[in-house]
Amino acid sequence: MRKLFEKNKMLEAIKNGRAPIGFFNYIKDTTILDVAGTVGFDFAIIDSEHAVMDRETIEHMILAAQVNDVVPLIRVPDIIPYLMRNYMEMGAQGILVPHVTTGEECKKGQDALRYPPYGTASCCRSIHSDGYRPANWMDYLDWVQENVSYIPMIEDPKGVDNLDEILSVLQPGRDMVMFGKADYGQALGTLNRDGSINPAVNEAYIKTMEKCREYKIGFMACPQTTPGGQTAADVQTVIDEGCSAVVLNTDQMTLADAYRNVVSKCMDMKIK
Repeated sequence: MRKLFEKNKMLEAIKNGRAPIGFFNYIKDTTILDVAGTVGFDFAIIDSEHAVMDRETIEHMILAAQVNDVVPLIRVPDIIPYLMRNYMEMGAQGILVPHVTTGEECKKGQDALRYPPYGTASCCRSIHSDGYRPANWMDYLDWVQENVSYIPMIEDPKGVDNLDEILSVLQPGRDMVMFGKADYGQALGTLNRDGSINPAVNEAYIKTMEKCREYKIGFMACPQTTPGGQTAADVQTVIDEGCSAVVLNTDQMTLADAYRNVVSKCMDMKIK
């Protein structure tokens, strides 16, 4: 029998002093999440901003994550309240929204994930997350309030300028912030070809991290990408900087790096 209303494993890890590790899931095949659970990932960010995934595929990916004890988070393309609520009904335990720049935008996303009197989410008592039983509805409401994370992404100078009003909308211990270095660098016109990060981007990254610490809001970020792919040392670096949760590259990039590291050494091998 499926267990309902289990605690968010990602949030529990942070409470216990361990930085949970996840990755961006772009490949629309549930085998990826089977592998993720086998190797021990805490969470996966199933992507619908850049990856080509429809809602039915995302539902399948959420179920696969649950079966493999991986916390399913969804990155939506924008603040789309009905879509955010629908993914929560499917079983998502967190929603990431890109390019949040004001407190008003942040509140719109927060409201989409909370039921009245805390927000504006529409009620349906026949959903995966409540076990399709109206008798479970009140327990589900309590579970949402404690276990479904709202994660606005700071990726623009305007978002950094408005950090106080954005962070005031979030709940400590449940909600988080993610900083997108690549998008921020792109916004500044300083996204370097070699993957290095401009000092102005790092300044905004550190400022956002420190503000999150001030407001007791968790901070999520990616280790810097190097030509050979990410390593455990790269993860340790961002944890040492003050990161609460670490997101590795997309599954596509990790697979490409792993294959490239083998294939690039084989191109000039001669047959005897």
